[in-house]
Amino acid sequence: MVSPKLLLSTIESALLSSSSPKPLQRIELMHALRNSISLFQSLLSYPPPSASDRAQVQLKQVRLPDSPPISLDDQDVQIALKLSDDLHLNEIDCVRLIVSTNQEWGLLGREPLEILRRAAGIWYTERRDLVIALYTLLRAVVLDQDFEVDLVADIQKYLEDLINAGLRQRLLSLIKELNREEPAGWGVPQADRHIIDSRGVLVERQAVVCKERLILGHYVVLSVLIVRTSPNDIKNMYAVLKDCAAEVNDSNGTLKLQVTFSLLFSILIAFISDALSTVPDKASVLSHDASFRREFQDIVIVSGNDPKVDSFVNVVRFAWAVHLMLTQDTITATAANSISLSSDVEHIYLCLDVIYSSNVFRFLLNEVLSTAAYQNDDEDMIYMYNAYLHKLLTCFLSHPLARDKVKEMKEEAMSALSPYSVSGSYESRHDNDMDSQQTAEISPNLLSLFWSCILFIKIEASSELNQDDISRNNKQYYKIYYYHHHMVQVTSQEKSKEPELMSGNEVLWTFVNFAGEDHTNFHTLVAFLKMLSTLASSQEGASKVFELLQGKTFRSVGWSTLFDCLSIYEQKFKQSLQNTGAVLPEFEEGDAKALVAYLNVLQKVLENGNPIERKNWFPDIEPLFKLLSYENVPSYLKGALRNTIAIFLKAFPTLKDTIWTYLEQYDLPVVVGLPAWGSANQISTQVYDMRFELNEVEARRERYPSTLSFLNLLNALIAEERDASDRGRRFVGIFRFVYDHVFGPFRQRAYADESEKWQLVVACLQHFRMILTMYEIKDEDVDSVVDQSQPPTAAQSAPLETQLPVLELLKDFMSGKTVFRNIMSILLPGVNAIIVDRANEIYGQSLEKAVHLSLEIVLLVFEKDLLLADFWRPLYQPLHTILSQDQNLVVALLEYLRYYFQPQIQQCSIKIMSILSSRMVGLVQLLLKSNCAKCLIEDYAACLDSRTEECQVIENSREDTGVLIIQLLIDNINRPAPNITHLLLKFEVDMPVERTILQPKCHYSCLKVILDILEKLSKPDVNALLHEFGFQLLYELCLDPLTCGPTMDLLSNKNVFVIYLLFYSTLHLNNVCIYFQHLHTIGVAPLPKRINNQALRISSLHQSMALKLLVLELHAGDITVSTHREACHNILAQIFIRDIRESGADISLSHPGISTIDKSKVLYVTALFLI
Repeated sequence: MVSPKLLLSTIESALLSSSSPKPLQRIELMHALRNSISLFQSLLSYPPPSASDRAQVQLKQVRLPDSPPISLDDQDVQIALKLSDDLHLNEIDCVRLIVSTNQEWGLLGREPLEILRRAAGIWYTERRDLVIALYTLLRAVVLDQDFEVDLVADIQKYLEDLINAGLRQRLLSLIKELNREEPAGWGVPQADRHIIDSRGVLVERQAVVCKERLILGHYVVLSVLIVRTSPNDIKNMYAVLKDCAAEVNDSNGTLKLQVTFSLLFSILIAFISDALSTVPDKASVLSHDASFRREFQDIVIVSGNDPKVDSFVNVVRFAWAVHLMLTQDTITATAANSISLSSDVEHIYLCLDVIYSSNVFRFLLNEVLSTAAYQNDDEDMIYMYNAYLHKLLTCFLSHPLARDKVKEMKEEAMSALSPYSVSGSYESRHDNDMDSQQTAEISPNLLSLFWSCILFIKIEASSELNQDDISRNNKQYYKIYYYHHHMVQVTSQEKSKEPELMSGNEVLWTFVNFAGEDHTNFHTLVAFLKMLSTLASSQEGASKVFELLQGKTFRSVGWSTLFDCLSIYEQKFKQSLQNTGAVLPEFEEGDAKALVAYLNVLQKVLENGNPIERKNWFPDIEPLFKLLSYENVPSYLKGALRNTIAIFLKAFPTLKDTIWTYLEQYDLPVVVGLPAWGSANQISTQVYDMRFELNEVEARRERYPSTLSFLNLLNALIAEERDASDRGRRFVGIFRFVYDHVFGPFRQRAYADESEKWQLVVACLQHFRMILTMYEIKDEDVDSVVDQSQPPTAAQSAPLETQLPVLELLKDFMSGKTVFRNIMSILLPGVNAIIVDRANEIYGQSLEKAVHLSLEIVLLVFEKDLLLADFWRPLYQPLHTILSQDQNLVVALLEYLRYYFQPQIQQCSIKIMSILSSRMVGLVQLLLKSNCAKCLIEDYAACLDSRTEECQVIENSREDTGVLIIQLLIDNINRPAPNITHLLLKFEVDMPVERTILQPKCHYSCLKVILDILEKLSKPDVNALLHEFGFQLLYELCLDPLTCGPTMDLLSNKNVFVIYLLFYSTLHLNNVCIYFQHLHTIGVAPLPKRINNQALRISSLHQSMALKLLVLELHAGDITVSTHREACHNILAQIFIRDIRESGADISLSHPGISTIDKSKVLYVTALFLI
């Protein structure tokens, strides 16, 4: 039986590499799968405790399979029995875990609790490897990854056999079992609640188990797409869904909600795929089982006592109703009488009544699609969820029963809601609109925008409605709202069979024509336009929508309505301003919302339209600018206008100058910086400018759509600038606005929506990053920017036209002022807090982006600050000096190495460590004093370890975290001790480094990982650079006076030095003398180019580093020490004996273990060593 770790490695090498698997890899893959079938069939099922095995362990003599008897001491027995009780494992298996722990970590000197937790960690690592191995197989079949057809067919057949043998039932059972407070789940109360994982980090056992449950839930989804569900499968999934939904609440984390979603969508996908039955050899299973239809209808229609569970059940009812609709024709053709057919129609109506009365669409929108749990789930799973939700709703709207109900709802809403009805204060109306805007913006936060589907949500009836007309349905009416969602290519079997949504889908476009007719209020009009914006999410859809609104399909809906309305309001406002003392007319809420909806359609049409055709669609964009300066235009409408202008810029970059001109003419002040001859007082003379709108209008409402769109548009315009000759003077006004009014006080502002807060922060940080990237420091800056004879306040009060944005930013960082403090406030919560928010909050992705931008800005400042520091002192100090004033800032920057969600953030943290290690002499002491050194050592080791597991070749070494880490270690070797290399490799830093006794097995560090890398030399195509840099690091350690002794003592140990002998054996011995002869040229000649299709590429540097190590041991090894003497003996034997054997010469032994060799070669090589 293959070990889980080896199985996972074999699967990943074959299926996740950047190239197609080679024949040998395919053979190894199928062989490993055949040998592991029992592991998958009994997934996560392990032998339970046994009285006989327990007695054997207590006798302190245990025999493991394929090994001699093992003697145990009292501590070993206690740990083994405790493991057995905590994990519900067989006692012999627990002894095996202790042995594995000793092999991996070494037990000498460790406390029993630590040994227990490390052994449990090894067990959970084995489980994880097995779980991910099966997960990779499922994804390879369901998701199109361009594998060879016969390979996918073999894997699919293998998985089908597993599922048919009961794997799906096993998955559902595990999801329930792992959620219990028992040894097989979270553990009993008296069990230890923590484990130490493979990185040496202490983690909660419950968190590990919850992650396992989520992956198992994803298993269920993928299994439904491989093998059709049976009636029993559906009933079991439904029962487990209800159990999981009952445990969901606001305080028990995101993972449980994601598990519930996986079961919900498993049922949804099962119903839809079964009903469509587009693959001939996999006909519908559920629709032909009349007894199941009756039984499940009775089960699903029953309401429970838990509203939360009922909400999830309503979605199942919806999917069940659509399933019955789709299978009506089949039932009609096969039914013996009309009783069965009428019964199914009755069931459909019964489900629809429950769906409408409980408003399942509102639940889907607010409690599923809009949640952080859904949006932060695995991207591929979201991809499939979106695909089948689209299928569900499209099928629903394609059925006559559903269309009739939609028509009824539309007519009811239009008759109930008076045209342009307004209720409540402007602020409350604004908030409601922003909620709908946020809804409309959910789609871009998901995966790539493809197609869209339609979703209805229920709204409260307006307070202006006649109370006599709203007595039923809890005084609520329905209207059509359309929610942005994605159409993706069909997964699994339906992928090649499913017709495109737009192409020939006359049912859908007939519904569009019906929905666009005779709107008597803005509610239904806005809903209709939202639907059009989703339909325009493809090139064909964009062209179709443009034609619909360009022509006369609808009497009152079209592009002319949009531009006419903009012009009418502009004329009204202009005439009002011409009348002295007149008040600007109010902007109607209905008009504002309708205009926003129109603009959203326009954005989609432009974004996705045919690049050639769209050039002629909207020749005049000036009307989009004319309302931007009026204070009574709602801020969310201004936001939509600027967002539309930004789309024009993206689609037509040549419009940059035109857009600048219109903005200067129409938009609020502070759009561009003042000219060199202008006065700084000009800005303050404006009564209503962007500062006023931000601080007085939007801040009062705690909503900032105008400011956000303003920044995004300006950032897009500045990014298109190619002339940097003015050093950014043109944009100094924009910079001061962002600096002083947006980013400066962002922490003190109130926000109704935290997502908007972080979107504003991201926009500001993007602006600062552009400034630091676009403009360089020049020689004149050191003399002209700062007058050292003046105090800092005088220096900072320079006229606006003399300020340079890049220098102002550097001054801020080098004096620890506003931007520096705010960026540090973003980073200071720490990597753990950011990880939690990223997973659990809807604004998590924006926060992550803000963290990434903050770290990039810090790096950009590091690149420039030393150019000015010597000339600007003492008013301004280098950034590392500012950071060193608070050790928490340094620690926060370096700990982002632990952020595994985004490698770019890890790379920024490594680069910051590299800079600080070269600038701060006492960095190691600072880290030790802050008590973060141990965690940092483990984090760097874990990051390097995870890099070795990658299966894709990283072409750019600057983006390779493993290379960056090893390069950091190499660069710091020769710096004053103790340095970062000593710390991260676990040399002694509290005593002389040269006295260190390296014990990589006892400590999880980069040294342990590097030795493992070089011992295994796994994945040579992917890890070739790591091998090269690893050998180079060891060679440099052997050369350094402080690290030479400990390193060579470690390498001379026969158990470790075999690494180099193994590597050396891969070299062809005929070339050995050539390498020795040219050893002094190594590092001078360029490396040969890499060959991507070479199975094992060993570069010149790779070979030479190993040879250097061997020569160094022969030259400097102390032969009075037995380990060094044996190492030298083995090196010489490996070289010369192999050479003789390959040449076919006779071998006669004149000394035990040494063959007769050519004396001239010995003298030749010896002479080389003495050079």
